[in-house]
Amino acid sequence: MALSLGFHGSVLSEEKAPSEPKKPVAKRVGDNLYRIGAVTVDAKLRVVAFPAKVNQLVGLIEYAVVTETGKVHESFLSTKVKPSEIHAGLVLLGAKLPVKINAEIAWQVDGKWTRKPIPECVGQYPLEKASELDDKVTAHSFELKSKEWKWTGSRLRNGKLTADQSGSILSLQPDMDALGLIEPMVDTSHYGSHVWPKRAPDLNASVQVFLRLNASKPAKDKQVKGGRE
Repeated sequence: MALSLGFHGSVLSEEKAPSEPKKPVAKRVGDNLYRIGAVTVDAKLRVVAFPAKVNQLVGLIEYAVVTETGKVHESFLSTKVKPSEIHAGLVLLGAKLPVKINAEIAWQVDGKWTRKPIPECVGQYPLEKASELDDKVTAHSFELKSKEWKWTGSRLRNGKLTADQSGSILSLQPDMDALGLIEPMVDTSHYGSHVWPKRAPDLNASVQVFLRLNASKPAKDKQVKGGRE
């Protein structure tokens, strides 16, 4: 079974698009499992998963996840997956914008899987304490207070999802093109963000990113099956 996923009511438009964006297609690959490109959707667990790698461990970061054509010089993780495919996965689960999501990563250590929320891998620091340092981790660093993201779905420009163009997926700073914004937002006028290297996988390590809808009620079956062709 193939599902053609539109973005009606699920994308914030900056301007009227002259044409409809190409709709990602979901294919059933198992019981309650769907595949959209390299994105896996688990309708039972209400999770969207996709592969990524550790892109940066040292220095300022402004994003948790971007594409390989995005702002990789300031992102913890990078992925080859299209943001529109990730967004379509959440639409398939019945997400209605804006919605809050939890983000985790999983990776292998000595053949065993380790799983951790992305916010536990990210710390903050006062800008005046480490603005001139390459390694931003200092004695003044503290835990990231934000624990979830607000999924806004990005916008449309010229019929295309702006996140596909910018490569912004999970942002730690204000970014209208990102699919998700950290909630509550980091005060970037006073604080910067960095990765806690000892809590994260090694540089260039392969990981799986898991995005889970933070909702009290599960998606209805008709929401998962809607739009069937």
